[in-house]
Amino acid sequence: MERRANLLTELQSIAGAENVRPGDDEFAVDGVAPQAVVRPATVEAAAAVVRHANANRLAVIPIGGKQRGGPGNVPARYDIGLDVTALSEIIEYEPGDLTITCGAGITLGELRKATAAAGQMVPFDPEIAGEASVGGVLAADLWGPSRVSLGGPRDFTIGLRVITGDGLTTRAGGRVVKNVAGYDLCKLYVGSLGTLAVITEATFKVQPVPKATRELAFTAASAADACGIAGESLMRGLSLQSAVVTRADERWRLDITLAGSEAAVERSAREFASLSGDREQETGDKIGHVEGGLIGVRVAAPPSELPALLEGLPGDAHFLAYPTLGVVRLRLKDEGELPPLVAMGAVVEDAPPDVKRRIDVFGPEPLSSATGGLMRSIKAQLDPNGVLSPGRFVGRL
Repeated sequence: MERRANLLTELQSIAGAENVRPGDDEFAVDGVAPQAVVRPATVEAAAAVVRHANANRLAVIPIGGKQRGGPGNVPARYDIGLDVTALSEIIEYEPGDLTITCGAGITLGELRKATAAAGQMVPFDPEIAGEASVGGVLAADLWGPSRVSLGGPRDFTIGLRVITGDGLTTRAGGRVVKNVAGYDLCKLYVGSLGTLAVITEATFKVQPVPKATRELAFTAASAADACGIAGESLMRGLSLQSAVVTRADERWRLDITLAGSEAAVERSAREFASLSGDREQETGDKIGHVEGGLIGVRVAAPPSELPALLEGLPGDAHFLAYPTLGVVRLRLKDEGELPPLVAMGAVVEDAPPDVKRRIDVFGPEPLSSATGGLMRSIKAQLDPNGVLSPGRFVGRL
């Protein structure tokens, strides 16, 4: 108790008493709660907190919208939760330049609202919850079925401002699209689960909101049939935003979202109808996420091998398959279903802490000696004392 009291006092002197609170289960990561939570009002205050943590070997985990922790391992240590939600302003937005710069604490909903007024959007997958923070989405590299058309966060992030493990504030990339100087460190930070740096600011490319969208759904006789239609529509250059294959009551279903100009969407809808032939058209709500089960798993396979993978799943399996990406997201009932999927290179995206403690969510021996050595070297350069999200990344880095 005395150690926590001292820590709270030290952090209050750095970030202000009103911005520091005792840690609790609200800010727990995989069942591990911090001793203290700091919500700094400025990037400079956040950097000062990290410098203090580095000097005292205290573990820091960045906190955003608390929508999910990402596919990370249970943290080895967790002393300070660094809540970045106060860093939520739109810093610079010029629609004519097709870029926007914002604080990492802004939610996707707020960002979407800001760009929609100009008829533009940051191309995050529309199925990602609006309550998620920009920093959290980038740190976990979250994406969904629209990645086939919109790309993933690494593809449209052109600049980041970050705090490294020793408390230094640095920038990667820039605020203009044509920025080719130096290493593209943005791609290194995105998806690193906060183990290399704390993201405080991001600059994105924006694009026009599609003039028209249309959702179509059809039943199919088999997984190969459903995946084949999606693949052919992509090969024909149709205005495909996303494709999702599911199964219910021994029936296969293909959900397609078309997006683009009104003429392009209309033409694509006609061509898709010809591809699907006389298959029965489905009605009802679009299936946006997979439910049920205790453990969430992501499995990747070449698109040509995806139908066989789907046909081999148990009849009661809950899943969403992205045929144009070669990805399946499943919900498993218990830990006993993991071994065959782990053998296929599955990544555990969501699981109870007691399950995570018994496994590496990225799979057994996920790193070769050469890759592991390189990643540890990068970690040592950016976070020399291992204070940022220790143990969460691949190989428990």
